[in-house]
Amino acid sequence: MRILSMMIIGLLISLSSSYILVTLSIVSKNTVVTGPELLEQIMIAAILGIVIGLLSLIFELERLLFTIQLTLHFSAVTLCVFTAGYFGRWFEHSSIFYVFISEVIIYFIVWCILYVLQKIDIQEINNAIQKRKN
Repeated sequence: MRILSMMIIGLLISLSSSYILVTLSIVSKNTVVTGPELLEQIMIAAILGIVIGLLSLIFELERLLFTIQLTLHFSAVTLCVFTAGYFGRWFEHSSIFYVFISEVIIYFIVWCILYVLQKIDIQEINNAIQKRKN
């Protein structure tokens, strides 16, 4: 169940990010995207999101230090993003630097959101434990 959950979360984050980036690209360059091109980008984003979701399972490995997990995860995500960029022809429209910066921004935003959600969960667990003690 955890694997499916991570795949779905990755899929949703990737599709949302892709939608925003494609829209920004179209608006900033005043271009037109055909239906098949858009479908191709959606498929690439979906596959990328599922793979990144699966890669997130590395954080379940308790034997590795968090910094090693984070480094491995970020490196693997970067490799996947660049692979997707190659197949999606992202580098024809944007530089590798722009794609990398976009990845870093999305990575940071997702981690901030996950951090806040985890803090809320921890607070709820602590409140439940405190109620049991009283």
